[in-house]
Amino acid sequence: MRLVPRRWHNETWICSIRGHYIPAERAAALRDQDRPLGCDVGGRMRYSRCLRCDLWMLGPAPAAGEEAYDVIPPLEQLDLPRRGKPLEDAILLRLIAIDRGVHAVLFGLLAIGLIFVELRLPAIRDWAQSLVDNLRSPVSETAQAGSHTFLTQKLEGLLHLESGEVTVLLSTAIAYAVVEGIEAVYLWKERRWAEYLTVVATVGFIPFEVYELMNKVTVLRVFALVANVAILAWLVWNKRLFGFHGGEAALQEGIDWATVLAAPTPPKVQGQVVARTATVSRSKGAQSDRTDQRDGRPEAPEPW
Repeated sequence: MRLVPRRWHNETWICSIRGHYIPAERAAALRDQDRPLGCDVGGRMRYSRCLRCDLWMLGPAPAAGEEAYDVIPPLEQLDLPRRGKPLEDAILLRLIAIDRGVHAVLFGLLAIGLIFVELRLPAIRDWAQSLVDNLRSPVSETAQAGSHTFLTQKLEGLLHLESGEVTVLLSTAIAYAVVEGIEAVYLWKERRWAEYLTVVATVGFIPFEVYELMNKVTVLRVFALVANVAILAWLVWNKRLFGFHGGEAALQEGIDWATVLAAPTPPKVQGQVVARTATVSRSKGAQSDRTDQRDGRPEAPEPW
């Protein structure tokens, strides 16, 4: 199932935020085997490939003393960026972390409100009793009495509110604020144990959401239940928790960089390979001096 629009490329979006990952632009010299990553053209100019979004960028080769290494190290020694499905999973995991962060803030605000209620409970009861008396006496014999029934019922609920009930609600709000905060921080850091914690906490919260939905159906409650079920299903299946979908071993398969950097396969039409026709004859001696007629920049040779 595709979770983003077909024309949307996460790699381009992330590169626009974090910058491109271009190992070829920092090498002192490029070898023939580095052509999938970069190639020198026009003297000191160089085309370098971003390993995240596949953009080829034209820029000067590093000057003496500015290079990071003599030649591009093997891929195994580079801190390679994520792309494709691993990148999409990381983005979705951070969205879940943001969702949990919002929950933590809301539960924290609820806890602050409950602390105020617990400290001021006698005064709140007196205030509620005074409002109930004021609502009942002047309008009890008028046509407006029915319109105050709902407000009166809620105020009477405050009159019967016990300190123990407030303490239980306060403890629950604090516990959920702490748990949701931990989930938010460590899901953002992509800790696997935080994924398990999120699943367990979500499973424990769903029965309360179902109970509230059975009492009264609202759009917000339906949306909250559907969102939590979707998060639960995505974490268990896509992150392969509890051994599902191949378990953690399958999660470590990673990106097949040999396929990413392989030479492109020419398209076929009716079983025949389409040959690339050169519009301008090439010679090895003049290849580095050719310029693009459109903007005067050196034309990039075929990288493979």
